[in-house]
Amino acid sequence: MSSKQGRIAAVPKFSSFKPKLESTHAQREEGKADESSQRGARPVSPKGDHHGLLVNVSHHTNNKSHHPNLPQRPSPLEQDRDTSFIHDKRGDSLIRRYGGINRREVPNYRRYGSGRVLGVDGYMRIDRSGSRDEFFILTHRETRSLLGSDRKTLLAKGGHYKSQPIRIRREQLQTVSGSEDFLPLKPSRKRKRSGSESGDSSNEEERPYRSIHGKSKSHEHSDSDLDYASDTSANLGDQKEYDPVNLKSIELSRRVREHPQDIDAWFELVNHQDALLRMSAQDGRHPTAAEIRSFADIKLSMLEQAYSHSTTDPQRERLQLRIMQEGSKVWEAKTISRRWEEALQKHGTSFELWREYTSFRQTKLSTFEYEQIKQLYIERLRWLESAVLPKQPHSDHPEIYRQMIYVFLRTTRFIADSGHKELATAAWQAILEFTFARPAALLEESEFKVPSSFQDFWESEVPRIGEESAQGWAAFERGDGPSEPPEPRRLDELVSPSTRDGYKAWASIEQQRAQAATNPARTMDDGAEDDPFRVVMFADVQDLLLYFPREVIPDIQHQLLDAFLIFCQLPPARCHSDITQDMIQDDFLVRSSMKLITTENPSDRTAVSEEQNKRPPEFTHDYHHMSVTPEVLFPLPHWFNTMKKIRDDIPVGQYQWISTTLKQLVRIFGVRELGPYYLAFESANDPGKEKKTAKALLKQDSSNVNLYMGYSMLEWAKGNKDNARNTVDAAVALATISTHDRASLGISAAWMEASDCNMAKATLRLCSLSEDTSSTASITEGPAASTAQILKSRQFLSSKRDYLLSSGDAGRAVVYAEGLALLEYLTRQSNKEPASGSQGDIWSAISSISTCSSELVSRGLGSTSAHEQLLQSAARLLYYHASQGPFRPGFLREQLTKYINFFPRNTIFLSLFAWREARLSIDDRVRSILDKTVLAEPHDCVSSRVFAIRYESRTGNVHSTRAAFEHALESEACKNHPDLWISYIRFCHDRKELRSKAKSVFYRAIQHCPWSKEVFMEAFVTLVRDTDSSELKSVYNTLCEKGLRVHVEMEEFVEKWRREQKERDRRPR
Repeated sequence: MSSKQGRIAAVPKFSSFKPKLESTHAQREEGKADESSQRGARPVSPKGDHHGLLVNVSHHTNNKSHHPNLPQRPSPLEQDRDTSFIHDKRGDSLIRRYGGINRREVPNYRRYGSGRVLGVDGYMRIDRSGSRDEFFILTHRETRSLLGSDRKTLLAKGGHYKSQPIRIRREQLQTVSGSEDFLPLKPSRKRKRSGSESGDSSNEEERPYRSIHGKSKSHEHSDSDLDYASDTSANLGDQKEYDPVNLKSIELSRRVREHPQDIDAWFELVNHQDALLRMSAQDGRHPTAAEIRSFADIKLSMLEQAYSHSTTDPQRERLQLRIMQEGSKVWEAKTISRRWEEALQKHGTSFELWREYTSFRQTKLSTFEYEQIKQLYIERLRWLESAVLPKQPHSDHPEIYRQMIYVFLRTTRFIADSGHKELATAAWQAILEFTFARPAALLEESEFKVPSSFQDFWESEVPRIGEESAQGWAAFERGDGPSEPPEPRRLDELVSPSTRDGYKAWASIEQQRAQAATNPARTMDDGAEDDPFRVVMFADVQDLLLYFPREVIPDIQHQLLDAFLIFCQLPPARCHSDITQDMIQDDFLVRSSMKLITTENPSDRTAVSEEQNKRPPEFTHDYHHMSVTPEVLFPLPHWFNTMKKIRDDIPVGQYQWISTTLKQLVRIFGVRELGPYYLAFESANDPGKEKKTAKALLKQDSSNVNLYMGYSMLEWAKGNKDNARNTVDAAVALATISTHDRASLGISAAWMEASDCNMAKATLRLCSLSEDTSSTASITEGPAASTAQILKSRQFLSSKRDYLLSSGDAGRAVVYAEGLALLEYLTRQSNKEPASGSQGDIWSAISSISTCSSELVSRGLGSTSAHEQLLQSAARLLYYHASQGPFRPGFLREQLTKYINFFPRNTIFLSLFAWREARLSIDDRVRSILDKTVLAEPHDCVSSRVFAIRYESRTGNVHSTRAAFEHALESEACKNHPDLWISYIRFCHDRKELRSKAKSVFYRAIQHCPWSKEVFMEAFVTLVRDTDSSELKSVYNTLCEKGLRVHVEMEEFVEKWRREQKERDRRPR
């Protein structure tokens, strides 16, 4: 029977009555892969395509002439039938990731004219070299080898007209009944098949009508010529199903559905929404406000479900805190206030909830008042005191004492930011007297009550801690100290502003008065009778004081000293405790003496990338985060320094008080562990007096090895290398020195020799560690270390490291690991990384570091300060190697990426990672690691945001730097940081293209930081010319209404200033 007769005899099916578009829609979708594969495998002749196009156009023209009423453009349904073209408005996001387009998606083509050049003689040709975009001009005298590119050309020509098509074989979806002897890797899918599919299967391979490929010809290809391939596009719909992020969402959803009491699973599911939010932002853009709000609403719904399944009070407190954090992004102001009242009624004792609530009250401009927020802090201090009132030991008491230190620091920081700096300074004077100058004969009372004798000491106005001739409360009780107040101080003369603008003149006078009022005054000082806030009486400071029991002082004094240093805008002496880490990441606490975040102008950038790579990394930062070690306290040349020079950035009186307080704590009150820190502070702020200071400290504490180490590094940095070596030898010869301290000194001395490119002496220093003290001098003076000495030293360092690790002393084990890595660098020769004669074996050194790092991680010590200290020494070794000669950038990048993943906040790792990265690459690795790791929750912090801003100012432009500011101030870690807002205001004002936005940024800053007087003063300092008088008066009135400190009344001053200016103009010249 013929095919025609077979079609006539076929029984009609109901599917044939459906519209043609719907009936063929599935076939078209399944046939897309066939057509695209055939088009890619068989180049279409341009001549044929052109002819087909002409035929279609002429046919369409003829139809138009016969049917003038027909529409000019095809209907959307007709456009949808043509599946050969795709309208893509988003682009391919993978181009940025992989640095280029997918070559397989580029259609085959050939240039017309066989490479002839337009406008020249015909014998000139363009020859393409391989697959790269490199072209060469060949003349008639030049030929090509048949075994080279000509062979490829001939093969290409031969295959151009005889292409082999590929027929896509669809995957057969099978149904698994369960009796098979295999497990399917993909889920089975059942598909309804009508009886007509078998009859219409032949039509699936036919081209649709009016295809751009023209009519299919049966004689072009036979079935015997077809190659079958699997339909890879059939699995595109399953990619989302097997995506790891989506799989994790499914897994977590199943966990909370099956075990709703698993609160940790609920938190994982809520935190996982952040990953989904980042996925929703395509092409590397940041999520929009609407997306953030939408996902916050989703998380809020999950948290409320989890709260209904919680069973314990700690679980409810955690969930309530997260509910309030996410709800603040969705709820209105009235709803937030009401929900906070309900939350505090349920969980009023939770410290984390109190801190979040205080932040909410402190940052709400409409209801903020200085006295109310101050009372809120005082009430919390009193509640914490009542919580530890029973003198019986309790497991919660150490944590409560740490909370008291945090609340006290935040209270004094809030008071100082509001302009009442005298009161904040007086509070710290009192608590330092309580802790370090308490009389030994004082009887302890059952309650946390300040003794009446301290009130007598305070009201006597004798010198207090931080002031000249101060001896402390204990000396006052014994009668040894001064019994009379110091001589009255006179106010410095104010510098008259050279401006006719009354508001600008008022701002200048107000700032001068504020800088002179950083320390509390005495009753007889000048100006005390005019300003009642200048003199701080005992009644003013009494409610703020903390009186710790004597037995807990040894356990909390380190945290208290770190809090004091943070208040003084200095880095903490120790970063080991959790409360210290929490304080240096809090945007309500951390400040910089610089105030303004320094940014570079586009004209200051180096134009050539090679010259940029020659620039050293940034070793000084306004805000930094690193483990405090002697190497960063007393850095050798070309390394990072954690100690800030604050002398020129803060008022003179404030600097004198800080310097004198540190000196008295070390030399009078016996806080010896603060000695190296005080030496580093004096060397940074008062250079030239290091020798005098070090001698005084060593005379008091002759066994402090860190003092010897610090002083030797300072002498080496100044060029006094013989003095540095003698200091190390004197310390090693001490009879009381321990093996650990001796190793620290030897490693420090080896680093000093290595920095001078004297690798032989550095090796001798390390080899001397395995010998006794009597033979150390002879070894260090030898010509070179022998193989036996190197092996002995290597065994000594590795055995000490392993023993201390097994005993749980990771802090000491890291010291020996650093020495072993340096010895490996100086003595090994693996030849696995490039090195010159002045370089060592960096591969062996880093392998040694990696071994110790893996051991720390396996023991659960991967996030400790000891591990961070180890990786900082590895980063130091990497930079030393890279700065001395050739190196492989990929190796440097690989190691630093590992270190950043361990400690995303570390400024050393970030700076070195950004140091040698290409500035003009399509995929900026620095921005990528910042977005994905460093600035992601929960690692986001102020120092990382400032680093991102400075990086954009160096490598980007004005708009990218502005975007970095915006992203920082939208983040939870920095949105309430006054210095960051001030820097953003001045950044916009100093750029011509952004100056119009400076005022709006100022008003946003007031909304987020209503307690900061410095933010309000920007209207009179930076924006005074762009703001009219009514706006300035409104800002001043708001400042006064909120209770912030004002030294000079503005309206009276401005009227007086204008009157004086008019009188001055009337005077004859």
